[in-house]
Amino acid sequence: MKTCKLILYPALLCFLLSPAGFFAYAQNVSTMENFKTAKIHHVCFSDPVPDMAQVEQKFLSIKENAVDVVNWPLRNGDYKPKASFKIMYSDTDLYIRYQVEETEIRSTFSQDEGSRPWTDDCMELFIIPIMETGVYYNIEMNCTGYGIVGYGPGKKDRQHFDPEQMKRIRRFSTLGRDAFGDRVSELPISWSMIIVIPLDLICQQRSTESLKGQKVRGNVFKCGDQMQNSHYLTWNPVGTERPDYHRPEYFGYFEFE
Repeated sequence: MKTCKLILYPALLCFLLSPAGFFAYAQNVSTMENFKTAKIHHVCFSDPVPDMAQVEQKFLSIKENAVDVVNWPLRNGDYKPKASFKIMYSDTDLYIRYQVEETEIRSTFSQDEGSRPWTDDCMELFIIPIMETGVYYNIEMNCTGYGIVGYGPGKKDRQHFDPEQMKRIRRFSTLGRDAFGDRVSELPISWSMIIVIPLDLICQQRSTESLKGQKVRGNVFKCGDQMQNSHYLTWNPVGTERPDYHRPEYFGYFEFE
């Protein structure tokens, strides 16, 4: 037994001191011990379908959450845009506001169908609204508000919203709604976008009242796979060797007020 211990311990030590071992250990510690929580405050509007001025006014009192974790520094290089989000909900809708500042922006899609928003300048919300089902939704939109919504319990065999469901999601970007290709600037470009998601689309035919007081899992991401400066930022850390957002085990928490 003593001989086995003397053999195994150096082997384990060598693994931990190796780049792969240190990465695995550091990522596991950072993700498992530091899950973040964002409170989703309940808001009320005087109009059933509030305009963006009303929505922006409500967002003024909502806390900002930084999307600034660089899990894969070799893939990001020196490029690190500033990105954050605010989130709130009403009796009928989930509201998320993204704020981004960067020197490169990209929008190449002008409709949802056939779009691949993660290849553009993209923000993504992943959320498990009903915890007992394990089904998470990935709401991915490029910077002009075109994209996809997928859902399922894992990365494979995901289903997607049809065109009629996508039409119900309201999107408002300060960059407008027209595709403009690639833009690069020496000075940072600031843009924001608001996404309004009807709760009945993600509550799986359950009452939206069931969200009140619930603490669910989710994460928020910033990416741009085919931008000149491709990058991958997250709100909560993701402990994988390569960029992979479809990892619910690394989701943080959304706490519905």
